[in-house]
Amino acid sequence: MKHFLKLIRIESLILVAFMQLIIKYGFLNHIHFKDALGAPQSLVLWQSLTDFQYVLLVFSTLFILAGGYIINAVFDVDTDNINKANQVVIGTHINEKTAYNLYFIFTCLGVGIGFYLSRIINKPAFATIFVICAALLYIYSNGLKQIPILGNAIVALVVALSIVNISFFNILPAIYGGNEFFMKTLVSILTDYAIFIFLLQFTIEIINTIVNEKGDAAYGISTVATSFGIKNAKIIGASSLVLFITYLTYYLVENLAHNLYALGYFILFIIAPLLFVAIKLFQYKLNNEYLLVIRILKIVQITTILSLLIILLSMQYA
Repeated sequence: MKHFLKLIRIESLILVAFMQLIIKYGFLNHIHFKDALGAPQSLVLWQSLTDFQYVLLVFSTLFILAGGYIINAVFDVDTDNINKANQVVIGTHINEKTAYNLYFIFTCLGVGIGFYLSRIINKPAFATIFVICAALLYIYSNGLKQIPILGNAIVALVVALSIVNISFFNILPAIYGGNEFFMKTLVSILTDYAIFIFLLQFTIEIINTIVNEKGDAAYGISTVATSFGIKNAKIIGASSLVLFITYLTYYLVENLAHNLYALGYFILFIIAPLLFVAIKLFQYKLNNEYLLVIRILKIVQITTILSLLIILLSMQYA
């Protein structure tokens, strides 16, 4: 079982599930607003998916991501034997045929649930989102990853879509004339947070190319680190963090300049760790140091999503 959990990168899946669950049960379900007639409303009653259906949305996302991790492990088995020989699962604990079967099962489950949910909300075209995500992950593993920056952006995009999908499946179908302005504001907020997660995940993917540089170079695989060099890979990663901080600062000035509690949280638990990472990234030289940077960035992904709760709480008790 532990080898299977390692194959599907259970920690990454838990992180994505955590983000999706926090957005609904920690943020959306606690929002109250007034409709066009001035009547008080709770957003709990104005979401498209029931609790069970929302959990299905989470599982659909996790199944597709798990399938992507499995097929990537299959295609990466040679380089992984150099980069992280003690962590290789394919060929040592799970054979390649079983891995392909697991990829097929997980991907079909994820896409199938996506089709079901799109019919539930009467938006059948939305099912293409799941098909595109699954296709991108396969194409990425089977060659797209060798296009520096673009390949990294594809993975980050799929992770960010796990947040965008909440708007598509849970918010947009519930919009009507009386709540249109408020609901579109929520869509805008979730879009901003999807951009935050995209930039953080993109940085993680760039740093991963540094961690895997030795094995990738041995097999002539083109990545940011092997194509542009480790120093330039660090510059690209740090630039992504600077872009994140710049966009976040703009977001705070435009929306939360008056909320000192929220501002303090963003500075202390998001901006400060990222500045630390940006500085240390140029000082670190060992793989275990880069892995520490990746762990910090994943923690910042969590604190970024948790900031939605902080904003709500600070507005209630300020």
